[in-house]
Amino acid sequence: MEGINPGQLLTQPLAQQQTQQIPISSDELYANQIQEERVSNFISQISPDKQLMELQWRLKGYILDPITQEWNKVDPKASEPAPEMVSRYVSFASSILNQSTTLTNMAASEINKLMHFTIEWFVDDMDTNAELYSIEHNYTERTRIGMILLNFISTALKRSQNGVESRRLFGTLSLNESQNTNSSQSRKKTFMDSIKDWKM
Repeated sequence: MEGINPGQLLTQPLAQQQTQQIPISSDELYANQIQEERVSNFISQISPDKQLMELQWRLKGYILDPITQEWNKVDPKASEPAPEMVSRYVSFASSILNQSTTLTNMAASEINKLMHFTIEWFVDDMDTNAELYSIEHNYTERTRIGMILLNFISTALKRSQNGVESRRLFGTLSLNESQNTNSSQSRKKTFMDSIKDWKM
């Protein structure tokens, strides 16, 4: 066997073994897929865009059907609020309903100040533009709109209190990454490693 380095005969099979990929079981693929779907669903649930869309529908007097996932009018005969009012309140809420707010770390005193400012702004706007909104004498409708707007903003601010949501999101992503890492390491176990705990 002239011209062949004996060391090559040993290193080549080892190199081939190292490049072989460890197979992934179907159960592991399914578990990873389920975990990724959970993370994706969690992130979509806290999406500011989804919440702003929900705020818009609820201001208009719609409710979400849990089965069809479609927005239906509570009272089909009732007229919808003025578009100027809906767009103005959604625009105002968008300054708070965003990830820059929910993923920050706010103290209770900061949240109270923002809520106080929001309530004052809403009262001033409603008193000034009630006629434009065609609800100058409809106080129950004004209360309904105020409750919806303030509830959405209050909920968003509470999610940022003491960094609760940022820690929750980081924990979810870290758990997903940790599970993927552990799954990858577990596939590297030999057969003897897998049964050693069952030995008498």
